[in-house]
Amino acid sequence: MKLDDRLKQLDELPQNEALKKSIYQNIHKKSVRKQNQLKTLREIGIMAAICFIGLFLLFTSDMNNQAASGEIAKITSYENNGEKGFRGRTSTLFVGVENVTTDSMIALFENISELPAVMAPPKSDVHYDIIVLYKNGEQRKFEWAWNYMHDISNDTFYPGYDQFPSTVLSDLENAHDRFQFPSIFIGLGVLLMILVASSYYKRRQIELPKKIRGMGIAMTIYIIVVAIMGYYYFMIGPFYKPLLLLLLFAYGFSIWWLIKKEVTNLHILKVEKYKILFIVLWFLIGIGTA
Repeated sequence: MKLDDRLKQLDELPQNEALKKSIYQNIHKKSVRKQNQLKTLREIGIMAAICFIGLFLLFTSDMNNQAASGEIAKITSYENNGEKGFRGRTSTLFVGVENVTTDSMIALFENISELPAVMAPPKSDVHYDIIVLYKNGEQRKFEWAWNYMHDISNDTFYPGYDQFPSTVLSDLENAHDRFQFPSIFIGLGVLLMILVASSYYKRRQIELPKKIRGMGIAMTIYIIVVAIMGYYYFMIGPFYKPLLLLLLFAYGFSIWWLIKKEVTNLHILKVEKYKILFIVLWFLIGIGTA
């Protein structure tokens, strides 16, 4: 039998209203299949981990170790303004650490043994922490102020930088006088963004959710992390920039995930997304220039 004839026969059959009603009820009662959130989060987590590992490898690869001539591979400096302890680091990926591998600095430290040793002078509050890295892997630490240079590795004192050519001091000053994003601007920028968002909600008469599950725990963790970081910076030394980037992106992702999970108002989601992006970008500029 041809297909057209079979369709005509089906059209002539009486309609089963009970069957139609049953099918209609089953369709409307059937719950919509929910998206597997765990799978989505797992995929996002894997992508984020790959990006973080790539950033870590990119930032930790040091291309300048063999850039200098002679025996010295690299010279780094940290401007230690009266802070306790030696805070210099060999990598410029630490906050405040600068590369000062210049011709004048290389010439000075290659001939450090020819300088006259002096008696230990009064300590100065403002000095530079300098690390000289040699190609054979040896490191020597120096504290350098206007009236003395202390070879920490050998516990020997030499004249301060006021006794050396002006090019030596200018190399240090030029390295540390580059543009740096003031920390107070970060706090003012975050405060301004919060005020702008609050003003938008008030003008549009949008009521914010009274409580977002997990937000209190997340903020408590962040406060503890910031306290630990503050203690580390003031008592031990400068921060490692790739670690700060990981913490920053973790903050942005976790806060957005908590808000998106609880908030359904599209206006609130839009404003909070822009607020988080602004805060992350603002801190990113601060870390990049530190």
